[in-house]
Amino acid sequence: MPEQASAGTGSYVLGELPMVGVYEIELLDRWRLLADGEPIRLRLREQRVLTLLVLQGSVSRRRLAGMLWPETTEIRAADSLRVSLCHIHRQSPGVLRCEDGWVEVDPAVVVDLRLLSCRLETALLDPGGESLLEDVFLATRELLPDWDEPWLYEEQEALRQLRLRALEAVSRHLLGLGLQHRAWQLAQTALRLDPMRESVASIIARAESGQGNNASATAGLLQFISRLKTELGVEPGPELLDTLTQLRRV
Repeated sequence: MPEQASAGTGSYVLGELPMVGVYEIELLDRWRLLADGEPIRLRLREQRVLTLLVLQGSVSRRRLAGMLWPETTEIRAADSLRVSLCHIHRQSPGVLRCEDGWVEVDPAVVVDLRLLSCRLETALLDPGGESLLEDVFLATRELLPDWDEPWLYEEQEALRQLRLRALEAVSRHLLGLGLQHRAWQLAQTALRLDPMRESVASIIARAESGQGNNASATAGLLQFISRLKTELGVEPGPELLDTLTQLRRV
């Protein structure tokens, strides 16, 4: 007999449905759950449960319900969570692990956000890794950009900052190798993430000058410095001023 848990504990029937080989959760650009490569349709409320668990790790049922349904009573939130967990189990058995009042996504589930974050972290540690260059350049995808969830904002910003730092690290490394155009491409991608980042503006100017466009590089850098002063009310830092000095010597 499969184990039955009481409705009062918020658990569900275990062991009745066949397990699926490989689950994948996609959170970049759009939400998808795949089982052996085939999409599984879940309601938005179940998507929210799985997403929060991916981001938070193992979470108690009480805290999970409170984060997902903060506008309702504790009892109603717990009931909503119970229904969602049962639905997830029916549609995708094995994707969750529930034990002693705690819930988590099974560690075997492949999550694209985790893979991307790992690649970006590796780029920070080894910006010269050849296999990473194309990854970093193409890694312009966002974490569920159409979702409006308070608990998601911090994670979205964390991914943006990680991408920004990885792009800057690799572009700076490429600049040191004399690969100015590639460095310029990556730095431009980074500047779109943070239009007022001085270190990236410096890389762009140096890369453009290295391609024989010194006048354009100087004009662009002066325009950036002007924006710093008018929009943020700050003076350029040492790196930016040093880059400007070098450009004027060319």
